[in-house]
Amino acid sequence: MFVKEFRPRVCVLVGIGGIFLLVDQLLKFFARSNPDFEYYIAGKWLGWEYMANSGIAFSLPFPNWLLVLITPLIIFGLIIWAIKRVPCNIEHEKWKMEHVSFALIIFGALSNFIDRVLFSATIDYLRILTGVINVADVMIVAGAMMVVFGELRAAKFNKKKQNL
Repeated sequence: MFVKEFRPRVCVLVGIGGIFLLVDQLLKFFARSNPDFEYYIAGKWLGWEYMANSGIAFSLPFPNWLLVLITPLIIFGLIIWAIKRVPCNIEHEKWKMEHVSFALIIFGALSNFIDRVLFSATIDYLRILTGVINVADVMIVAGAMMVVFGELRAAKFNKKKQNL
């Protein structure tokens, strides 16, 4: 029963994450194929700009071999945490959003991991203010924010429930 209920949701989550991963990889392919192409909407603050980031967030230096080694462990850990954390047989909006948030984080990390393995760097292409990011970074941050806000909302709900 549990597997039957869970299978359609997994397909939807893999589909959502897969579409975002595919879009990100296509944009990265375009960026790598056209490294000199730049297009800005607002000065040099917002636009398209290729950058191969050999570091981690904010271009902080970190050994690529170590990232390639630990990233699959982190992704696997996230999958296990998501499975244990989020009941799959409950039709509550909070759980649906948490499934989506974990899918965004996992597929965003997977897209950046593909870059690390193939190019020894993450391919970034969206200039925003002083940083250059990619769709996978947006997926990871958006998914993490959804988890945090979901937890804050649950804590608020539980506090109200206790006060009744």
